[in-house]
Amino acid sequence: MGKIIQHIGVIEKIEHSIVHVRIVQQSACGGCHANAFCPASNSSEKIIEIEDRSGNFSLNEQVSVGLRQSQGLTAVLIVFVVPLALVVLVLKVAGIISGGNEIVAGLAGLSTLIPYCGIIWLMRNKLKKKFVFTLSKITYT
Repeated sequence: MGKIIQHIGVIEKIEHSIVHVRIVQQSACGGCHANAFCPASNSSEKIIEIEDRSGNFSLNEQVSVGLRQSQGLTAVLIVFVVPLALVVLVLKVAGIISGGNEIVAGLAGLSTLIPYCGIIWLMRNKLKKKFVFTLSKITYT
């Protein structure tokens, strides 16, 4: 099946069969004892929507959110690698076509992100089905 990436989160809201879980993503230095004083450390909160029809979860409950590692790599590809490759490709082509005009090439390269984001937005429901998060209770022994 593959390795599972897991994060600990807290259930913020439950609407019908959708559970909203708040997770805190920390940078690699999140475990460092000096991270409270370090400007390089950061963390951000994310809300993950997970479909759950079991009814086994309650508000403010601490849970584990999981995603297969292969799905995480696919997400990185969609969000970072493909847009970067598109920008670089269009930047080069626009630079050649414009005769080396850097402003035109730069604007053309960055403007490719607008339709790309639009395509991702239009495909959001299909992507939601592809990236399936699992929700499980945390058991303390």
